[in-house]
Amino acid sequence: MPTSGSKEMGLFGPNCGKYFAVGILSFINLLNYMDRYTLAGILTDLEDPTRNGFHNENVDDALGGLLQTAFIVSYMLLSPVFGYLGDRYTRKYIIAVGILLWSSFTLLGSFSVDYWMLLGTRMLVGIGEASYATIAPTIIADMFPTEKRLRMLSIFYIAMPLGSALGYIVGSKVADIAHTVFHEQSSWRWALRVTPLLGVVSVLLVLFFLKEPPRGHVDGQRSSKGVSGKKGFMAYVQDVLYCLRVKTFVFTTLGFTAVTFTVGALAQWAPTFVLRVSKVVNPDHPYSVSSSAIIFGGITVAAGITGTVAGSELSKYLGKYTRKAEALVCSLGMMLSAPLLMVAITVVHYEQLYVSWVFVFLSEFFLCLNWAPVSAILLYSIVPTRRSTAEAVQILISHLFGDAISPLIVGAISDGVFSHLGPYHSCPLSQLKAKAISSEYALFITLFVCALGGGAFLISTLTVEADRKAVEHYTLGRNAKIQDDDGSLSSSDEFDEHKELIGDAMSQPAVT
Repeated sequence: MPTSGSKEMGLFGPNCGKYFAVGILSFINLLNYMDRYTLAGILTDLEDPTRNGFHNENVDDALGGLLQTAFIVSYMLLSPVFGYLGDRYTRKYIIAVGILLWSSFTLLGSFSVDYWMLLGTRMLVGIGEASYATIAPTIIADMFPTEKRLRMLSIFYIAMPLGSALGYIVGSKVADIAHTVFHEQSSWRWALRVTPLLGVVSVLLVLFFLKEPPRGHVDGQRSSKGVSGKKGFMAYVQDVLYCLRVKTFVFTTLGFTAVTFTVGALAQWAPTFVLRVSKVVNPDHPYSVSSSAIIFGGITVAAGITGTVAGSELSKYLGKYTRKAEALVCSLGMMLSAPLLMVAITVVHYEQLYVSWVFVFLSEFFLCLNWAPVSAILLYSIVPTRRSTAEAVQILISHLFGDAISPLIVGAISDGVFSHLGPYHSCPLSQLKAKAISSEYALFITLFVCALGGGAFLISTLTVEADRKAVEHYTLGRNAKIQDDDGSLSSSDEFDEHKELIGDAMSQPAVT
């Protein structure tokens, strides 16, 4: 299946087709995250032996966190495979197959007879989603030049918090409606049957309306013909080694790992934490499962949209003065998010739930500054023919040490702290208080991780200029003049210093 491109990008001319393609990819990204976080909206039902439909099988916090971890593990392990395919074959077909897979396995999970069947289907869902996440940003990168790319990526990444929030809201509300209408105890199953239907629509949109551009199409003549002709295991190893030798890529990947760790922990446990606290501080009128998920989902949507747009626009503004703009914005976001998150977690115990929600919004806002800039950094610090591989490597590392383990770690710490709070086990209200305290202590780990991520992004500001210029010289040619922050022009000297790093990407033949 050879790589293909198209001169006409859509039905109504080049520009319209490009924006329509971004719309399609953003819609699929929304479904991706909606499906991923639907379980967080129904986690309390799954942990209730009378509501989960698993024959009174007990699901504790650790097992609840394992559901998300299982998905992320398969998602990250398969990402390198799709990164290899995405750099060598027609990307739209890979995306279509992936959507079909995750939609099918999500639907199958709604018929689970026990916890372990549900766990298995969530792992299989990760296989399908891996095909999309590694490839979609590279298609956008091949449609738009650098000056427009960041804004298009911000539109694409807005779908992530929006989809996550819809996952909480739709998951909890659909389960409530199904329980009311069908009087079914395991009404959570219906929440998993929404995204598969929309997944079928997505497959049709990709196959019939998404026109794929040639790789590196807008970056320069050197890479406009597509991917390297080299295939096989050793060729892929060379691609991975190249990515790991780009210092900017390594440090921003470590910083992004801190982002995914924090986001994964909050997405899985924040609604449950607030629900438990509300039952302690306001036992007469506590939050319901759906109301807690809806509030957190609404805050995630607001913080996600405003934070993603702000991160993109702030990077563009600072980009007028420095070529380190995106790295500086990412570091700023992580450094400010940590103290705000600490206030959000601690103030909730003082019957200030609304104040806590405000600080949750602020901390998520600064976390979301990272989405578009991180992707932009990867796309301009990696040569076009290895971008899908770089996306895959970043997904593998950031999820392996990020949201693959954070829900499980937080859940396990919560269970461990709860088991040592013996004096609180004497009555139901005391047990609720113990549960709330254990969740609070477990979530404190995210503060330390945020600080580490901010430091990694800050270090990347020392390397980003040189790595960016190396790629620009590669794509535009040795004789290109690249303007530095001080207004001076650098030529092929900088490129020569990084020639060994880029390696055989220069000399590999291209195929169409």
